[in-house]
Amino acid sequence: MKLQVRIAYETAEMLELLKEHYQEQNEINFSKGEVLSKAILDTYDMWKETDWNRILGLPITIDKNYEISSGALRPKFQISVNIEPKITELKKIIQQNVGAKYVTIGAAIKFVLRLVIYELQNKNNVSTESVIFDTLDKFTQNNMSTETKETLKNFVNEVMTKLEVNDLL
Repeated sequence: MKLQVRIAYETAEMLELLKEHYQEQNEINFSKGEVLSKAILDTYDMWKETDWNRILGLPITIDKNYEISSGALRPKFQISVNIEPKITELKKIIQQNVGAKYVTIGAAIKFVLRLVIYELQNKNNVSTESVIFDTLDKFTQNNMSTETKETLKNFVNEVMTKLEVNDLL
């Protein structure tokens, strides 16, 4: 199925950034339609839990200056028939979450590209919480009594509470 939309300059830059990333990661060329399809499929499981009101404010970085032609602002996507209903679903989800009367396909594309770029750029960030809970998981996998496991969990919960109360998280 062919889909032609009008997108913002920033969206065209994000599309180029993702295209470059996917090509480096997979060592094959991607069309813009394949980039859009992959971005949709990569984030699809997160859509219902995503706070779409925050998406446009998420910090992403585009380190490179892409030469965006006027034609790139009206891209023609060749997408499979199973992606079209996902785009329609995404538009409805965003519309309900942000309280808009209507969400264009171009806006939905901007939201999903921004989400996938944010996820890619922040997936390697290590947080205090992740370190503590990963360590707890390793300890509780060992053969130890249920009482010891509960004590460790209570300890971790107490540490997390104290860190949060003291604004250390």
